[in-house]
Amino acid sequence: MTTFTVLPSGKTYDVASGTTLLAALQSVGEEILSKCGGEGKCETCHVLVSVGRKSLSKIKPTENEKLDGMIGISSNSRLACQAILGEEPVTVEWVKA
Repeated sequence: MTTFTVLPSGKTYDVASGTTLLAALQSVGEEILSKCGGEGKCETCHVLVSVGRKSLSKIKPTENEKLDGMIGISSNSRLACQAILGEEPVTVEWVKA
């Protein structure tokens, strides 16, 4: 189990490690979008990870290519459908489309 906090609400949830951020957010009722169904083909599940980036899975080339083509990304940007939670707490802010 790990915890993640969603900003700006500050709500904290416990979820299973090994879960994607997208699945974790959806499982607790956060209304994050994913037009491609979690396949990393769109930009709708873009999140900013302010705490715990190193606890997430490494960015794979396909995610990196998608992020490189997006406007408004930062070094904290991840696609929630591609980022897998590790053991350490994570804080995310998702960009509502």
